[in-house]
Amino acid sequence: MIELVKYKDNMINEWDYFIDQSKNGTIFHYRDFLSYHIDREFIDSSVIFKKRGETIAVFPSAIKNELNKKILFSHPGASFGGVVMKKTISLGDILEILNSIENYALEKGAEELTIIPTPLIYNKNNDESLLYALKWRNYLEKEQYYSSIIPINNNLEKQCQLICKNNGRSFDYYDKIIQNNNLKICWSNKFEDFYPILEKDKQKYSSKPTHSINELVKLKKLFPKKIKLLSVYKGTQTIGGSVIFITNSKTAVIFYNSINYDYADLQIATIQIIELIKWAHLDNIKYLDFGVSHKAETATPLAPKMSLIKFKENFNSFGTMRFVYNKKLDVK
Repeated sequence: MIELVKYKDNMINEWDYFIDQSKNGTIFHYRDFLSYHIDREFIDSSVIFKKRGETIAVFPSAIKNELNKKILFSHPGASFGGVVMKKTISLGDILEILNSIENYALEKGAEELTIIPTPLIYNKNNDESLLYALKWRNYLEKEQYYSSIIPINNNLEKQCQLICKNNGRSFDYYDKIIQNNNLKICWSNKFEDFYPILEKDKQKYSSKPTHSINELVKLKKLFPKKIKLLSVYKGTQTIGGSVIFITNSKTAVIFYNSINYDYADLQIATIQIIELIKWAHLDNIKYLDFGVSHKAETATPLAPKMSLIKFKENFNSFGTMRFVYNKKLDVK
């Protein structure tokens, strides 16, 4: 018998320790990440699942009101949520957990369940049991997103040579740009210098950054070793930057990669990614998630943005899927 335990604030250490030990936990599942939001508030409804006293799964979730409906959502405050599970768990236990979650959602007065599970690339042992269980229990794929993944090769020089070839450049082309223009590339905490560039970049596509400047600064304080800003300087001026989230021991997300387009001819967007690949190689990161590429600003927001996907493919990325599952509950 699996016991459902409602999460309480005094359980934070137990929760975060489990995330570190789990098969599919990431930075997005830590309690501090789930509660960092400044301008957004959620009614937390997270639960822990125990079997014979041992934690076997956690479910970060919150109640979300949408179109006069209550939805139990996992999770509205993170890129993904879903059931985070211990490294060895049976399909039977996963099915029982989903059944328990549905009953819990009904108790909370929810009419629907929305679950965004951790993408498979973050899974430590490539287990697809949860996806099967969701389909078996009649969860529908509400949304599908195409995300580009850059694998980090053991031979860094060969990988960089291939990137240059893909872009039609000589091997030393980008190094010469850096040297000839006296560019400085380094890790920085100056989010306030990078953020205006990010905002202007997003405005080109009628969108806004996911995080406010205050939220980014707060996240950096909460996760000083897991959230990094790579900045590019020309003299004292910031002309580009990439924000990266180290998600778990084998993956990291390039959450933002933006440049000052007055300096677009310096190929900064490409240089930043090459520098992140070099960093990932040194830090034993296996995959860089370059994020989704869709036409969010159009009438078909889930349509693939081919120009952006092609740019990412020049770094030898491959595609993986992010799913959003939804189930209408049998409310009596």
